[in-house]
Amino acid sequence: MQNPQEDPAGELPVYHHGYQAQPDDRPKPSFWRKLGGGSLSISLIIHGVILAVGLILIIQVIPPPKKPPVDFMPSSGGGGDPSANNKVKTKQRKAMSSTAPRVAAKDVSNGFSLPEPDSSDISSLPNLSSGSISGGMGGSGTGGGKGTGTGQGFGTGAGIGLGNGTGKMNPFGMLEPANNALVGTFYDLKQDRNKRPTNVGEATAFNDIVDKSREILHDFVKRGWNERELAKFYQAPQKLYQTKVFMPSMEANEAPKAFNCEKEVQGSRWVVVYRGAVRPPKTGKYRFVGAGDDVLAIRFAGKMVFDYGYESATANIKLHGNLGKLKDDSDRDWKRLRRDLTMPSPLEIRPQGSPRVIKDLGGLAVGPEFEANAGTDYPIEILISEIPGGLFAAYLMIEEIGATYQKDKNGTPILPVFRLDSKPPAEGEGPPFDPNGPVWQLTANRSKMSI
Repeated sequence: MQNPQEDPAGELPVYHHGYQAQPDDRPKPSFWRKLGGGSLSISLIIHGVILAVGLILIIQVIPPPKKPPVDFMPSSGGGGDPSANNKVKTKQRKAMSSTAPRVAAKDVSNGFSLPEPDSSDISSLPNLSSGSISGGMGGSGTGGGKGTGTGQGFGTGAGIGLGNGTGKMNPFGMLEPANNALVGTFYDLKQDRNKRPTNVGEATAFNDIVDKSREILHDFVKRGWNERELAKFYQAPQKLYQTKVFMPSMEANEAPKAFNCEKEVQGSRWVVVYRGAVRPPKTGKYRFVGAGDDVLAIRFAGKMVFDYGYESATANIKLHGNLGKLKDDSDRDWKRLRRDLTMPSPLEIRPQGSPRVIKDLGGLAVGPEFEANAGTDYPIEILISEIPGGLFAAYLMIEEIGATYQKDKNGTPILPVFRLDSKPPAEGEGPPFDPNGPVWQLTANRSKMSI
């Protein structure tokens, strides 16, 4: 390229071939444009639109958190009609929103509902002791709530409940100590005193569970009902106070519930031992009649006087499934196996009890005779146990030899419940009983005790 020549006027350069540069008509760029402001503005606008759309989508996709419903209902142990739960809850919420004073429980470790206050103080809570609001022991109908009366416990209705007042008796005993009640202690064979699993607790096979549990009971009974034999197992802090053993068929986990240890103990492989000293209503010969699902064993005046149920504590053998052999004394091998069984041979079994007890055990077995004198105190110990879990029941009647009793349609005597008070037993499936039977007296006077 050749060098341009200057324009004669001295303004614009002139190239050869006649081309002359033209002046630039475009305006000079601003300082903002020189910094790239145009692109930055567009970018900010685009990002702003994206953020706005994103916020809208987030608000639409994520709904606000729902407030949890408020439930005023205490936990129930099964009392009442389950189909009426929602109706009862609605009524109780309405009642609690009234002018009733507040009721609070402090340091309560059990699963029971609060004690019912005096109706004159809280007139707006008339239904708190009934239905499914109860902490009952599995009763049906309207029972199971905390009861009024002289003792603590559940139930002013028809269901099973802990009570010493107007409510029905809890089948496992009262919460409050009583002068006329045996003292009951609860043990869990599945764990030791430090809550570590035992060999029984670690067992999984059915026969292994049953055999190991029965072996423990056998050792305890054989060694004189020594408390040290059971002291190595978990013991419930709660004691219960028992005036009769009449325990209708129920879930086995009702026992740890009654002893306020359901959080630590499952409803299997447990034992309850009741102890005290009793005095007969009159001098005579007596015998116990009853059955336990799984074990019911009794020691009176230091001697075994009863042992009948699915399992035998005295002979360490299974009784369930051997009903024919128990009634027939001709099998030599069986006679050898049942040699240590406290019960007479052949065994008299009466078709009374719950349908399940009659089906599996034939009914209630009749124990050996023993003598008791009026004015004399005799130590008594009663053992009940559930081994594999499921359902539990126990019935203990008393028969005076030579006494006359009414009979049921099968001609079987209707006996009184062995009892230490005149209150009726817990309602539920069980044998018929004489409600006007004699009451044995419990005493702590060991100076006259006969062993």
